[in-house]
Amino acid sequence: MIRKFIALFVALLALSLLTVLIVFGLLHTQYAKPMITQTLHSVFGIQISSESIQYHYPNQLTFRNTHFDVPGVAPFRANKLALWFGFTPSVSAPVTIDELLIDGTTINDTSGAQNWLQRWPIRNLALDHVDYSDGNVIINDLRLQVRELRASHSIMDSKATFQLEASQLYYKGSAIDDLFVDGVIDGSESKLYSASFRWNNAKISTQAQLEEGKWSLVNATVNQLDYDFTQQDDQLLELTQQLIGHINSLDILNSTLKYQDTVLENVSASIENVHLGQPIWAQNQAYISVDADQLVWQGLAFVEPTAELYISEDKIELRDMDTNLEQGRIQLSGELTANEIKLNSVMIDGLKLYQEQQQPSLLALLQQINFEDIKHISIDKLNINRTQWIQLIEKPFWQITGVNLEASQLVLKDNYQWGLWHGKAIASANSASIDNILANQLLLDTESREGKWQLNKLFVPFSDGYLSATAALDFTAPSQPFTLQAKAFSLPLALTNLVTSDDTLNITGLADLNLSISALIADKVALSQTLSGELTATLYDTSLQTQHDDSINKLEVSPIKLSADRGIIALAPFSVAGDTIQGNTEAVVDLRTQSLSDAVLTLHEECGASYNIELLTGRVTSSKTAPCFE
Repeated sequence: MIRKFIALFVALLALSLLTVLIVFGLLHTQYAKPMITQTLHSVFGIQISSESIQYHYPNQLTFRNTHFDVPGVAPFRANKLALWFGFTPSVSAPVTIDELLIDGTTINDTSGAQNWLQRWPIRNLALDHVDYSDGNVIINDLRLQVRELRASHSIMDSKATFQLEASQLYYKGSAIDDLFVDGVIDGSESKLYSASFRWNNAKISTQAQLEEGKWSLVNATVNQLDYDFTQQDDQLLELTQQLIGHINSLDILNSTLKYQDTVLENVSASIENVHLGQPIWAQNQAYISVDADQLVWQGLAFVEPTAELYISEDKIELRDMDTNLEQGRIQLSGELTANEIKLNSVMIDGLKLYQEQQQPSLLALLQQINFEDIKHISIDKLNINRTQWIQLIEKPFWQITGVNLEASQLVLKDNYQWGLWHGKAIASANSASIDNILANQLLLDTESREGKWQLNKLFVPFSDGYLSATAALDFTAPSQPFTLQAKAFSLPLALTNLVTSDDTLNITGLADLNLSISALIADKVALSQTLSGELTATLYDTSLQTQHDDSINKLEVSPIKLSADRGIIALAPFSVAGDTIQGNTEAVVDLRTQSLSDAVLTLHEECGASYNIELLTGRVTSSKTAPCFE
């Protein structure tokens, strides 16, 4: 019995081996094509029509110029398809595909491919010379290798290592060239070991890793990018912004970047640990350094600007900012927070500020910065050297040249209030002019300690005289007590023309004066109730021209004496007399109930006009009088 069983088993084994040998033998004959076609249809449900099918021992099949109709997957045609298969003991999937190569095809629809890959796993997949299009994405000459593939219901939930190359990729009209990507897909552990491409003529390369659902760029480089970010229709850039959430390290080299009227020319920058989509104050341990040939901002050209910033804990640390501007140089360092500016050092050298019609200016740029929300502004060290400031926007034109200033420990704004709250400053200027009035070798010495400000010295020398002044103000006191003492010798009277409302009167001459006032200036009510002091002035060599008479009228003006006592201003009687002009006045003005405009000097011009001069405001009004007849 046992012998019969053994004989039967040997016979069956021999028959099986013979069957296998016959099958393998037939695979090398003209019967290979129908056998393989039938087997693929029976096992995988795949229908094919092929120019040729070749079997290569032991487990390779090669199809040439073949049309494939795969269940659940859009039909496609390939110039060449090669697969390497294996066998398993599983009844449900007795045959596996170890490797699959598709060469020379066009893919327009990938719907269902993911489900098919889950049902019939392919361990290694290669695509070569493939064109892909799905309406939004077009890929030309795609070459893809996927290794150790374990497909899931989505790409990011699958696992595989891959390498991808393409000559061009278009996304909604935006293009990148020479694309290369090498990486691994493994859910939240996905990584890109290397990625490079060309975009807008720029060379871009990076490594990346997936963090919290978005990509973090590592060792990224952008070289020779010339791009205007004002464009709002670059869909590829918008997609990139959606996919990238963090920059671990990025270098921008030799690039020109534009946004609206701002241009960075030939910029190089390093960016580290920046979380995109978060405000700058929310960054932690971020670093940015920038240098460029030129920054054009608000019409101003900042030449060779550099900046180095560290951002952490709601604070921006300016390690160094340096630029050439308006024929000079500006350097600064310090710290910024959302409502504080603390500068360690500011150096301005050789700057020439020109305020002209239709021309951008640095001051106009600063005016666009919202300082109202800034609570505190301080500068530990400020140096200004050889600076010039010219104003040609409106009359009277003025300029100040050769400005030098040294200041330390400055607190310029505290608790949202402007003022010199602390610090010391000494300033000088070679010359200053306004209209036709010139002063040389000006000097300013001021300091403040804990909110108690003092003007130690202001000295303005004119061609024939000078003006000197001292002052004090306590910023810390709620009432803000203020005192001022000023003295002038041969002060140009033409300065008074600058405070009048128009060119109605033009006065020239000289004045000696003494001024001493004190007041509480916390608000208008306090000022009107506390203003006290006196002004005395002696005028000589005085002349006057009016808008109705071009001739120069020499005047005799009696000494002026003005006194104030707790808001009551008394003007002692004084008179003005000339060949064709006469006038006199005296006045008492109570600031608590009256206006500054109530102190009026009326000048009568013979056969011309009368002029009302508000002595405390400078406003002048005139009225034409009846002409004289011979």
